[in-house]
Amino acid sequence: MNKKWFSHGIAPWVHENLRKMKLTIFILCISTLTSLASLSYAQSKKLTVIGQNVKVIEILGDIEDQSEFRFFFSNDVDVDRITSIDMKDKIVFEILDELFKGTNIKYEVYERQIALVDKSDSFFNRNYVQQQGDMQQNTVSGRVTDSGGQPLPGVTVVVKGTTQGTVTDANGEYTLSTIPKDATLLFSFVGMRTQELVVGNQTSINVVMEEETVGIEEVVAIGYGTQKKENLTGAVSQVTAEVLESRPIVNIGQGLQGTISNLNITQTTGTTGSGASFNIRGFESINGGEPLILVNGVPMDINLINPNDIESVSVLKDAASAAIYGARAAYGVILITTKTGKKSDKPIISLSVNYGVNEPVLKFKTLDAMQRMEYMNSGSMRQNGTPYPQFDELRASLLIAHYNDPENNPAVSPNPDSPNTFLYHGNTDWPSLLLRDYMPQQQYSATVSGGSDKFDYYASLNYLNQKGIPKQFDETYERYNFMTNLNFEVFKWATIGTKISFNSSEKYFPPNHRANHHDEYTSGFQYHQWANIPPYDTNGNYYSVGSVPNMIQFHKEAGYRSRNIDDLWLTGSAILTPVKNMTFNVDYSTNFKHQNDVSTWRKLEMYFVDGTVSGYFPYTNPSQATKGHYKTRYYTFNVYADYENTFGKHKVLAMVGFNQENQKYEYIEARRDRLMVETMPFMNLAYGEKYTWDGASEFAIRGAFTRVNYNYDNRYLFEFNSRYDGTSKFPQADRFSFFPSASVGWRLDNEPYLGRLKNSFDMLKIRASYGNLGNQSVRENYPYIATYSSGQVSFMMNEELPMTLYAPGLVSPALTWETVEQYDVGVDLAILNNRLNATFDIYQRNTKDMLTKSATLPAVLAVSEPRENAADLKTTGWDLSIEWRQRNEKLKWGIKLLLSDYTSKITKFSNPVGIISDYYVGKNIGEIWGFVTEGIAQTDEEAQALDMTNIVGLQRGAGDLIFKDLDKDGKITYGKSTLDDPGDRKIIGNNTPRYSFGVTSNIEWKGFDLNIFFQGIAKRDYWLNGRYWLNGWNDEWTAHSAVIADWWTPDNTDAFFPRPSITGGRDVQQAQTRYLQNAAYLRLKDLTLGYTIPVNLTQRVKIDKVRVFFSGNNLWETTGIYKYKMLADPEMTNTYQTPINRTYSIGANIYF
Repeated sequence: MNKKWFSHGIAPWVHENLRKMKLTIFILCISTLTSLASLSYAQSKKLTVIGQNVKVIEILGDIEDQSEFRFFFSNDVDVDRITSIDMKDKIVFEILDELFKGTNIKYEVYERQIALVDKSDSFFNRNYVQQQGDMQQNTVSGRVTDSGGQPLPGVTVVVKGTTQGTVTDANGEYTLSTIPKDATLLFSFVGMRTQELVVGNQTSINVVMEEETVGIEEVVAIGYGTQKKENLTGAVSQVTAEVLESRPIVNIGQGLQGTISNLNITQTTGTTGSGASFNIRGFESINGGEPLILVNGVPMDINLINPNDIESVSVLKDAASAAIYGARAAYGVILITTKTGKKSDKPIISLSVNYGVNEPVLKFKTLDAMQRMEYMNSGSMRQNGTPYPQFDELRASLLIAHYNDPENNPAVSPNPDSPNTFLYHGNTDWPSLLLRDYMPQQQYSATVSGGSDKFDYYASLNYLNQKGIPKQFDETYERYNFMTNLNFEVFKWATIGTKISFNSSEKYFPPNHRANHHDEYTSGFQYHQWANIPPYDTNGNYYSVGSVPNMIQFHKEAGYRSRNIDDLWLTGSAILTPVKNMTFNVDYSTNFKHQNDVSTWRKLEMYFVDGTVSGYFPYTNPSQATKGHYKTRYYTFNVYADYENTFGKHKVLAMVGFNQENQKYEYIEARRDRLMVETMPFMNLAYGEKYTWDGASEFAIRGAFTRVNYNYDNRYLFEFNSRYDGTSKFPQADRFSFFPSASVGWRLDNEPYLGRLKNSFDMLKIRASYGNLGNQSVRENYPYIATYSSGQVSFMMNEELPMTLYAPGLVSPALTWETVEQYDVGVDLAILNNRLNATFDIYQRNTKDMLTKSATLPAVLAVSEPRENAADLKTTGWDLSIEWRQRNEKLKWGIKLLLSDYTSKITKFSNPVGIISDYYVGKNIGEIWGFVTEGIAQTDEEAQALDMTNIVGLQRGAGDLIFKDLDKDGKITYGKSTLDDPGDRKIIGNNTPRYSFGVTSNIEWKGFDLNIFFQGIAKRDYWLNGRYWLNGWNDEWTAHSAVIADWWTPDNTDAFFPRPSITGGRDVQQAQTRYLQNAAYLRLKDLTLGYTIPVNLTQRVKIDKVRVFFSGNNLWETTGIYKYKMLADPEMTNTYQTPINRTYSIGANIYF
């Protein structure tokens, strides 16, 4: 179908032009940044000089005021000469040529110094410039090597405080001209310590770069500050931009997978624009929960931001580290810091281009026409003793003929018993008609950063475009990102900063299929898309069955949905250091987020045999237009002060601060039926009923926080965090609470009495922590208020449907925080000159006072029980990280292993009867109750030996499943479904992922770099209770998955599935050991191969660095799931969602 003519009320040509404008601006920005990189300052700086009858000296002063140029001249240069000039937007060469035209004066330009000389003064002409150079300038050259004496190409050499600089060539050599003698040179290179050297009288400066001590001296972001890793007493892990930039990613969830132990990231769907869900250290609460995610200190949607903007990601795992964030941080904190410019750094421009294709990991297949006929006939014969009505003798003969010879036998025939209908006997591969095999995606980024001694800046642009899986619909997702980060040193004691982040996304996708639609991947196969149904009838019209449309027709003609999200963040900040050792920080952020949804349904026609329209499909009739606008306003204010001082061997740091946040949300939705022009989905162009909905909510958080650090001689470490927090989500009397935490550390490697043993360790630290936090993440903003709801009754009164109010449910007057306390003990180790680093933590997290239903109330009350703080949960686990880094003159190599595990158990819950489908004391989260399957009966007698009518409800026979009689009563039953009487069920597995692991390795050699990442889970059980797994036994209307093709027949007695049943047969759908899946898996998540073009080649075209790469994501996997490539991805374990993708991409990174 053609794309929508109107989107958000905008005509197509306007919408298209707006898109072109966005792309044009993007391209212009890239072009401008590139041109700046290739011009020197004197060639690119534009000046405007206008003066009538003024002195030359005044014009020179005007040039100096507008630029960084400085003039030198002797007394022989007549700078008092009167002249006139009118030059606009000219470079300095053009201005000086005009200024001294017809005179004896010539000029020499040395970067930003300009010497004026009189051509008639031969002595000056010979010596003045040289003398000035001798007095103030040097040409400096040299060679940069690593500790092994090998040359280092690509090292940045910059004059501190200026933008003048260069990079070393392939031999590690560099040359800089006109360098002041008092200048300081900065030498920087990724993975090496930055070095500063004063020029003085030197003309040759050779430098040996030392490896950066990555590990114990690494600075880690923590709450409202930073800390050296060697001094951390809590469980904190960090990933830097270098790790994220090693592979092309479109969202941060992709980049963080496998980088931090016990940071569990799940890709819930592979649809366009989808993100990831995050979890730290396992199951949170029976009410759900998630980590607090902060981007530059504010809670931003992590899936909307540009991953190329990220400088570092810190994960605060334990309560002691997260306590400073209080009510929202009960289940950990993810701190994301975006990139900034560097002071005294030349402009650095980077461009990134990435083009790829996505291929679904799963390939959905359905039974072909012959298989479906055999399946349905077998099930019907079992239950009714006759073939299935759609496959009687006539229909079966037509289907077999077409199946064996489709060229000479049609897929559609007139029905001799009903002249206005068809007989359908084709063999259609619906998945191949509706789903793409490959979907393109592309991403472009541009950044510029740098600074002077008083100012630094960073700016970026990003564009992402993805195509979706529907083949008959042009599903598209586009994301635009823009960010700036500016910092100004106003005074030596005052720095101000501003951040702007704008994220915009647009998604255009198919309309809902039905009210119980899941997504565009699965909706096409839920109803009636059987293989024997052809896509078209004999007249070329779309063919369908019953009241459900042909999905090709539906995707092409039924309408569309669109979603636009604009997310703007503005932050202003100030850092003040008015007195020694004390810093004051203040920042204010505000967010404006708008989401606009539009959807339209168009009527789809049904046809008679003669090609005339027989009516409209009920699910698309009447036509309608729906629009929704959702608006969020948010602000946060932080002010805090730090004091840091050292008294001999005692180092003290104290912080106190205040935080306040407020969020307001409102929405309005409207729908109107019966569009006059179906391609124009405007409500004022419809004449049907109008429906509107709206609502609003608000919440606020206010808290004061403190932190005290004490460090004695880098041996004994102590930290205390606390927060007094309040939230509007609870009654006024219970809104505020105090949440403390404490942690300690012992640096054994600095203990003098350990003697030689201490010299074996670069770091050996033992730490322990305890913290107590509140959880205010309840589902509603006003859970303590009983609210009414309204509606219409279903009967007429006075020729109207009267409105009614429904009585509110009960609420507890004492509703308050869930509390989370956590204990953590850990060890940090670094040996062999920091080549080997390891971290191990063991923890216990107790979640108390979880909200759940109260004790059962009398039925006469006619309302449900209120929720109370009445349940507890205990989670125990551990996480391990081991990393090895090796570097010599030719090879850089590293490998990292992550391993973690956790289990959760209910320790308090009101379930006196012991219902096994509910929570109960002692229940391990993830338990799966089911039957023990003994096999498939091969005879009727074997099948009828046990009474299973309570489970199946059909006559038993050969080919049916046999369950074990656990309670020895001769029957297979559910019992009372309690702990005391579970019938013939027991705990057969657990779906908690156990022993999550990741292995990452990277190699750099002679310009090549290779990154490999494996990820997996060692143990997990999974019960696939979905339509596409076990459909058909009691659902004849669904398009059956090809997974079920191996069913029992007298000729196939060792089949995986029992004999078919089309209505009522539920034995195969019972949770049981035979079909319990082993969802453990190992996956090659990423493989990236890159090559950096030699610097001596790129420098010829004024480019500092060019890296080209190939990357593959989700390239390979192995799992215990049965026929998983047609069924379920082990990462998703949801058969109703679009599968995640394999991605193959190529690209380039270019730096100027």
